[in-house]
Amino acid sequence: MTSVNEKAMSSDANACSGLSKIDDGIPIASLNPEDEKKLVRKIDFHLIPIMFILYFFQYIDKTSLGYTAIMGLKVDAHLKGQEYSWVSSFFYVGFLVASPIASVFLVKFPVGRVVSNTVLLWGTVLMCMAASKSFAGLSVLRILLGGLEAAINPGFTILTAMWYKPSEHALRHGLWYGGAPIAMTFGGLLSYAINHITIGMAPWKWLFVLFGAATFLWGIVMLIFLPDSPQHARFLGPEERRQAFARVQGEQHSAYTRKWNNAQVVEALIDPKSWLLCFLAFFLCLPGGGLGSFGSIILQGFGFSTFETLLLGMSQGAFMFIFLVFTVTWSVKFRNGRCISIAICQIFSLIGCLMIKYIPPHNKIGRLAGLWLIGAYASATPTIMSLISSNVIGYTKKAVVGGMFFVAFCAGYIVGPQTMLSHEAPGYETGFSVMVACFVLNPVLVMVLRQVMDFTNKKRDREAAGTDTLSRENVAETEGALAQIELDETDWQNKRIRYEL
Repeated sequence: MTSVNEKAMSSDANACSGLSKIDDGIPIASLNPEDEKKLVRKIDFHLIPIMFILYFFQYIDKTSLGYTAIMGLKVDAHLKGQEYSWVSSFFYVGFLVASPIASVFLVKFPVGRVVSNTVLLWGTVLMCMAASKSFAGLSVLRILLGGLEAAINPGFTILTAMWYKPSEHALRHGLWYGGAPIAMTFGGLLSYAINHITIGMAPWKWLFVLFGAATFLWGIVMLIFLPDSPQHARFLGPEERRQAFARVQGEQHSAYTRKWNNAQVVEALIDPKSWLLCFLAFFLCLPGGGLGSFGSIILQGFGFSTFETLLLGMSQGAFMFIFLVFTVTWSVKFRNGRCISIAICQIFSLIGCLMIKYIPPHNKIGRLAGLWLIGAYASATPTIMSLISSNVIGYTKKAVVGGMFFVAFCAGYIVGPQTMLSHEAPGYETGFSVMVACFVLNPVLVMVLRQVMDFTNKKRDREAAGTDTLSRENVAETEGALAQIELDETDWQNKRIRYEL
C-alpha cells in the first residue's frame, strides 16, 4: 500500500501555488457529529441563499423572452416566421460556444470571482435588450446573454462539490435550484405587473430593464459575499475553514486547484459515464427548449386570455416545485435513489405530453393538467447535476465533464425551439411528438448510467474484499492524514470511491 508520505509527495504536483495550504503543520481538530452539523448549517446559511437568489434571476432572465412575446415584443421588433424561434435558440448558441471557455476559466481563476463577474455583465446585457428593435439586434444580445450565463451551472456544481460531501449533494443542488420554480411561479405575476407600466416605453422594455438591473445589483452582492473556496471563506473562522476543507477532502481526495490536468481531460473524454450524462442532458433539454420559449404561446392557445396565461404560468412553477421536492426527498431518503427519481419524473412528463396530444382541444383544463405534468422533467435537473458533483472526481475532470454536459444541454435548447414550427401554432404537433420520444428515451439512458455505476461499485467491493486491509485504527489514521493534503485524484484513480446511484 502507498504510504501517506508518498501520497503527500505525489500531491505536490497537483497543489496550486498561491492557494492557502491546509497541511501547514497545525493539526486539525477532529469534528464530532454535532460540531459538523453546526459547521454545515453555517455553510448552508451563507451559501445557499446566495445561490438560490442567483438561480432565481438566471431562470427569470433567460425565460423573459417568453413573457415579452405576449407583451408586444414580436410586433415591435418585426419578428416574422421562425425568427422568434431563432432568437430563442441563439441564447443557447452563446451558451454552447462559451461552455468550454467557462470550464477553463473555472479552473484557472477563482470560482466565486468568475461567477460574480459574469452576473454583472449579463445583467448589463439584459438591460440593453430594451433597446433592441430588430431580429439582428435581439439575436446578438441573446448570444451574449447565453455566453455570459455559461459559467453559472458548472460553477455552482463545482462549488457544491467543494463545500459538501457526496451524500449532501442532492439536497444542496435541490435547494439552490429551487430558485427556478419560484422564478416560474412569480415570473408571471411580475410580468403582469410590469405589463401595466405605461410610462416612457413599452412594457416589454421595462421588463428587460428591471430584471437586468436587479440581476446586476445581485452580482455586486455576490462579488462581496461569495467565497472562492473553503480556504478563503471570510464568514468562517481559521479553524472552521480548515475543517470545512478537510471533511470533504477526507472523502473525495480532490481539492480545489488552479492547475489544469491534461490527463484528467483525457479520462473525462473516454469515461462512458461522461457521454451518458451528455446524451441525457441533450434529450432532457430538447423539450425544455421548446417549452421555455413557447410555453406561454401554447398555454394561450388552449383558450386562455393574456391575463389568465400569465397567472397560470405561476401554477406551472408551483407544480415544478412540488416535483422538485419529490425528487430531492426521494434522493435523500432512499439510498442510491437518485437515478430512479430522475426516471420517474420523465415518466410523469411523458404522461403529460400524451394528455396534450390526445385530449380534445375543447377540454382546456385537461390539457392544462397535461402541461403541469410535463414540468416534472425539469425537476430532475438538480439531481442530474448532483450526479456530476458526487461521482465525477478530480478538479479538472469535473470541470471538463461539466462543460461537456452543458454543451449537450445547450444543443438540446437550440434544437428544441426549431421543433415548434410556426405554421403548426398553437398546437405544435411536431414539437410534442419530439417531446414524447425524448421522455421515452430519458428513463432508458438514466437507468443504463445507473447500471454502469452499480457494476463498478460491486467490482470495487469484490476487489476490496479480496485484499488485505489495514486495521481500523490505521485506516482512521491514514484518512486523517490524507484529509490534510491537497490531493487531486479522480474517481478512476481512487478505488475507495463508491458512486452515488
